[in-house]
Amino acid sequence: MNLKLSLPEGAGEEEISGIVYSLPANLDRDNKLIDGHFCVTREKILIYLDGKRTAEYDIKDYKEFVCQQQIGSSMALGITHSGETVFFCSFTQEHFLRYAELLKILDYYVRTGEFTEETEGDEPSCPNCGMPLEGAKECVYCQSKGRTLVRLIKRIAPYKKHFIIAVICTVLSELVWVLLPYLDRYVIDKYVIPRYESWGGFIAIVITIIGLVLAAGVFEFINMKSSFKVALNLGRDIRQEVFEKSQSLSMSSASKRTAGEMINRISGDAAKLEDFITANGKDAIVKILSLVIIGILLFVMDWRLALMTVLPVPVVFIIVNKLFETMAVRYTKVWKYSTKHSETLHDILNGIRVVKTYGSEVKEVQRYTACSETWAKSCVRAEIMWYLTTPFSEFILTIGNFFVLYFGGNMVLGNDMSLGQLIQFTTYVAMLYEPIRWLIQIPRNLADVSVSAGKVFEILDEESDVRDIDDPVDLDIKGDIEFDGVYFGYKVYNPVLKDISCRINQGEMIGIVGHSGVGKSTMINLIMRLYDCTQGEIRIDGVNIKNISQHSLRSQIGVVLQETFLFDGNVLENIAYAKPGATFEEVIRAAKIANAHDFITKLPDGYNTRVGNKGYQLSGGERQRIAIARAILNDPKIIILDEATASLDTQTEKQIQEALGKLTKGRTTIAIAHRLSTLSSADRLIVLDKGRLAEFGTHTELMRSKGVYYKLVMAQRQTTKMKAV
Repeated sequence: MNLKLSLPEGAGEEEISGIVYSLPANLDRDNKLIDGHFCVTREKILIYLDGKRTAEYDIKDYKEFVCQQQIGSSMALGITHSGETVFFCSFTQEHFLRYAELLKILDYYVRTGEFTEETEGDEPSCPNCGMPLEGAKECVYCQSKGRTLVRLIKRIAPYKKHFIIAVICTVLSELVWVLLPYLDRYVIDKYVIPRYESWGGFIAIVITIIGLVLAAGVFEFINMKSSFKVALNLGRDIRQEVFEKSQSLSMSSASKRTAGEMINRISGDAAKLEDFITANGKDAIVKILSLVIIGILLFVMDWRLALMTVLPVPVVFIIVNKLFETMAVRYTKVWKYSTKHSETLHDILNGIRVVKTYGSEVKEVQRYTACSETWAKSCVRAEIMWYLTTPFSEFILTIGNFFVLYFGGNMVLGNDMSLGQLIQFTTYVAMLYEPIRWLIQIPRNLADVSVSAGKVFEILDEESDVRDIDDPVDLDIKGDIEFDGVYFGYKVYNPVLKDISCRINQGEMIGIVGHSGVGKSTMINLIMRLYDCTQGEIRIDGVNIKNISQHSLRSQIGVVLQETFLFDGNVLENIAYAKPGATFEEVIRAAKIANAHDFITKLPDGYNTRVGNKGYQLSGGERQRIAIARAILNDPKIIILDEATASLDTQTEKQIQEALGKLTKGRTTIAIAHRLSTLSSADRLIVLDKGRLAEFGTHTELMRSKGVYYKLVMAQRQTTKMKAV
């Protein structure tokens, strides 16, 4: 979100340089349009009217900032430490969201002393060319192509033995082809033009040529075999590394990318890098070496003809270099449409049950077809520009060859050069142009692969915002949990939870209640450390959870989420997921506690029955009970239930509640439920309201106080009566 829309025209350069945020303040108190600005520096709020500063306020004098919406207009207000409300400016509704965001930043600043100069959600762009970075740390258009190439080639290091063998064999093969023109010249000058005098010498040369060609074939075979080994291992490593890194990223990082996009990066982008490294990594060495050797040979044979040969080359390289920026933009579009294709395909196949339910097969086929056609067209547009310029580049490049034939032919007629020498020279010229053509293709290949490299390196270089300290504690958890002044927001200056302080004792069952969106699920996510709080501390048994290893923490927490997810395996594998080494007896025990054993034994293959994609072969209640059994299996010290009984009928819910009652005895349990009756057995209840801890106590205490919880219960009872009627 852009929070620096425009600057006051009359302000001096020194003033403007200090302004971090600036929004139009385009209404006066009578709601008449004016030319005003609300500007923020690191210390002050500045108000401008018609380009002149009319007021300034010290940010430190305020404890809170408010964006107040009215009919037809809105106001920016500040509340001083003494409680006085100060009016800053008015503005039209189109700017309301920007002002709301900016005042949240100022709120965060006065509360923490940290000034945020870049709002999350802004799309960073390249300072050089202005193009969006698309998530990469460097611009794919402006980054050093050589550095990208070197970084990719460095990944060959673990397989340098096979790579070196491939390079040596390729060099030897190239040397064979360099020798053959010399033998051709010898045959022409010694045996063809003066007619051969002895069959022995001619046959020896023919045998030599055949032997060299066979040797080149052997070298090429070894080269291909070694290259194939490098390619397979390299591709596997890149895919595995990207996948492993994707698993270590925090939930905030993972939630920014769709499953289809991640699949595209792990498979498509990694495969493209694999092909590029395997082919170009080796060829870069061989082609450049060939270019140097053949160039030297040409200049040694005749420097004048050699100069004519290379004269057009710089022109071609200039054209190709100018073309690179346009090619890079087009290949970026190809990547976008390719990712969109993967996302669409993943989305449709994942939601096939909904598609079938609504009879939307034809519509989804049309959506996929349109997406596929767009991707195909972007590929054509990316390639067509290159292939339109290729004939022109080829023509310029081969002009040197025409010069050689013309002037070389005259030299042969003038007896300054033999026919064999001319043929040898022209053969070398053709061989010289091959690595040059390869070098001309490199910018095009780099334009394509640099987009994929940027996406892969973005994942590999990204640092998780939830990570273990250098020496984390492996804590044997007892179950005491304490929130101490906890703030959390997906945007640091816009907290979802505000100043949460409470203590949950070992063995207690705590219910978390409140309206939708007040931060109930966020609170349990912080306990599991899927996110880190932005301010304050969460302690388990007196230890800050940031000091506890993530594996130790999560392995001792049993979770049953509102959205039950089962993997495409059998029932046994899904229950044992929480404890891979669990015995069959342990799995059965967990299933019995969750009241799942009876229905599992009635399945066609019992515990070996496959549950299908996301467990759709089972009912919602059955999936929920398997998820509960999975949580029970690991004998957790802390149990988190997020609407754990939401998909169960009344009878089954009662059975589950009884089972959970046995399980939760002596264990700390935190439960979220919209049906407040399901939390009747809770020891205490946490009541959240607008992100704050409104109430904390037993059901009886909260009902007696007639606060937020009382209103929630009364509203739910009224709804129940209306449903009954």
